[in-house]
Amino acid sequence: MEDLLKKLVYTGVGVVSMTAEKLQEAVDKMVSERKMSADEGKKLVDEFLDTTEDKKKEFEGQLSSIVEKIVRSFKFASNKEMVELTERVKTLEADAGIVGEVEQSEKKTTKKAPAKTTAKAVETK
Repeated sequence: MEDLLKKLVYTGVGVVSMTAEKLQEAVDKMVSERKMSADEGKKLVDEFLDTTEDKKKEFEGQLSSIVEKIVRSFKFASNKEMVELTERVKTLEADAGIVGEVEQSEKKTTKKAPAKTTAKAVETK
């Protein structure tokens, strides 16, 4: 999902960039043909860029708000909560005399699941 949002933002930035370039080209052409003064052209481009920057900030705010709502709806644990829980587990392990099992299990990258055994019922007569 994060990649999709990044692509969306980058696409928007690209479109704005291309639009600004095309606008600048059109203004330069109009100035060279004397259909617009250089000051008018500069003002037009500057207004476009200012408006674009305002819209960008507005969009980022809305996007941030949406992402925050999504994250809250999943109820992810925060980093602070994870640290607190890890400390609690370590304390409980120490109290139970099984210190270090969490650290050891974290170091193992893959752990095979134990083979399943099935118990057969034995009939008695």
